[in-house]
Order: sequence, then C-alpha cells, then structure tokens
Amino acid sequence: MDFHAHTRDNPLSRQYMWGAAANLTPQAVRNLSTYFATLPPKAANDGNREFVATGQTIYQEGLPDDNIVACVVCHGPNAEGVRQIPRLGGLQYTYLKRRLEQWGKGYHAGAGPPMPDISSKLSPDQIEALASYLSFIR
Repeated sequence: MDFHAHTRDNPLSRQYMWGAAANLTPQAVRNLSTYFATLPPKAANDGNREFVATGQTIYQEGLPDDNIVACVVCHGPNAEGVRQIPRLGGLQYTYLKRRLEQWGKGYHAGAGPPMPDISSKLSPDQIEALASYLSFIR
C-alpha cells in the first residue's frame, strides 16, 4: 500500500516498486500480505558478526545518552514486531541498513514517529551494528 500511495519514497522504491504496485487492487494487496505473513521467519544471517554484540546492546538497552529508546520496546524481545510495528528479526542486513539510513535522511514519511528521529541520531557504526544484529535473529 505504501508503494502504491508513494509514501515509500526512497530512490529504489521509486525506480522499481511504484510501477510494480501501480495496478494492484486492494484485494491483491491483501492477498500478497496474507501470503507473506504465512512464510516462516528465517534469519538472513548476512550481517557483520563483529558488530552483533554492539547491535544487541543498542536493541535491548537503547542509547540513553542520545535519548534513544531501546528497539525492544516497540519491536518486541525477538524483533518479531507488535501489531502494526513490523518484524525486524532476520531481515537482510543491506535492507535494514539502507532503511535506517534513508529514514535518517527523511525518506518514507509513512514510517512515522519515532523512526525518522531515531534514525537521524544513529551514527553509521550504530546503524551497522543494529542491521548486523537484526539479520541474525530468527
């Protein structure tokens, strides 16, 4: 729905997904969403293992000195997602890294608070650590 509504506005979404989603009916979107929801979670296991411990600390404890709440509060103890808040566990490292970087730059207005604010405060090393850690969660 975000691709169709153009709220996923980063360059790759514009280039590839806006056209792919343009002709999807609301029922087709529901059908695709239902299908994807049935797939069992599987870890991508493609992050940098050297950063996993740091990423886990950020995920579990946040960054109090930077006023960044722990990711676990919204995304759950195993990054499984809660209601409308998406699953992060096991997603591909490059996808997670790119999304955090893009939100920090102001892309995807649909992400809503607090993600753009949080992402804009993360350093490249902190993004690397979070994306690495999350890619190994199942």
